[in-house]
Amino acid sequence: MKCNASLIALLSCVSLATGCSPIIETRGFNAENVQFSQIKPGIQSKQQVRDLLGSPSTIPSFDQNTWYYVSKKTSTTSFFTPEVLDQQVSVITFDNRNIVSNIKTYKGEEAKNIKPVERKTETTGYETGVFREVFSNFGRMGSKKPTKPS
Repeated sequence: MKCNASLIALLSCVSLATGCSPIIETRGFNAENVQFSQIKPGIQSKQQVRDLLGSPSTIPSFDQNTWYYVSKKTSTTSFFTPEVLDQQVSVITFDNRNIVSNIKTYKGEEAKNIKPVERKTETTGYETGVFREVFSNFGRMGSKKPTKPS
């Protein structure tokens, strides 16, 4: 009996310890395998850059001549906010002829300070809530005829 209790206590401790161990995640392009030194300003086109590096992480909606390649490594412990361990942002700009005009790479603390804009575009209509959802259905409950969607 003592052996079983010890085994259960040991397994409980091990499961608690592994539940608190951080999870390391890498997102974006693999910065270790990408050679930005292969990209030469004034020589390569957008298609050649795409062939060498793959699709960019993001392209701004209003500036199709700037490509961002983002790589981020984070550590998450349990339910806490992820901590950024490493981040690299490479920005490639193209001229009007779709030829590379500039390459800039931000690493370490310089790249960690780049924060995406968190504004949201407002939409038309109304915001829904619990009360609106509950009370808006009272008139429809007693309907005998099914309504056709318009």
